[in-house]
Amino acid sequence: MVLALYVICLTVGFLVGVTGVGGILIPPALILLSGLDAHTAMGTALASFLPLGLAGAWLYRRLGRLNLAEAAPFVLGGLAAAGPGALLNARVPGGPLIALLALLIIFAGFCAFRPPRAGAGERRFWQRRGGVFLIGAVTGLLAGLTGAGGPVLSIPWMVAAGFAPLSAVALSMPYMAATALSGTVGNWSGGHVDFGLLPMLCLVETAGFFGGVAVARRISAWLLRRIIGAVCCGLGVFLLVRQLMS
Repeated sequence: MVLALYVICLTVGFLVGVTGVGGILIPPALILLSGLDAHTAMGTALASFLPLGLAGAWLYRRLGRLNLAEAAPFVLGGLAAAGPGALLNARVPGGPLIALLALLIIFAGFCAFRPPRAGAGERRFWQRRGGVFLIGAVTGLLAGLTGAGGPVLSIPWMVAAGFAPLSAVALSMPYMAATALSGTVGNWSGGHVDFGLLPMLCLVETAGFFGGVAVARRISAWLLRRIIGAVCCGLGVFLLVRQLMS
């Protein structure tokens, strides 16, 4: 069971390295394979995304793909909302949280099937500071609440709003680090982070991330989107059915 968990974490890190999404698979993997309750699984998963976000921000900044001034309102929105979301997590029963997580996974799966849209030239509301802050706040709240990680929602939202897909992925990296940090503070205060399991999760996910970045240009993005979509939809339906039958 532990080996299967690490394989999933390695795969998730790889998917994040290639596409920016994949972290939403960690909470259900922890629930199913580690024996953690839903709240602790979600809190531990969110904490494990901090090294991924920091590594991604460093890499995209080094590649010249990340504009920190553009990322600032996005990051601030995530910082403002992930902590309250984590505190809310401690007050919501585990059953509804699992159902919400399953629906988010299914949503992310359908979004992964959609082809990316090119960025729009006009400055729409969602591309201005206020809109970007709101995207960060809403998805940060959901990240703190479910431990799913914000980019799985923020990236398809930003692409739909007219951001170029690569820009959305680059902006998601410091945002991921911010929501993980803010949400972990809230989860830690409620005792919902397994610090014994956390270091190995971080190590395996980060190793997978750099592997994903290394091979990203050699793998068809079309195929990867469909693999992610199929896995997310299948796992989400499984969790939802499992919760409804329990």
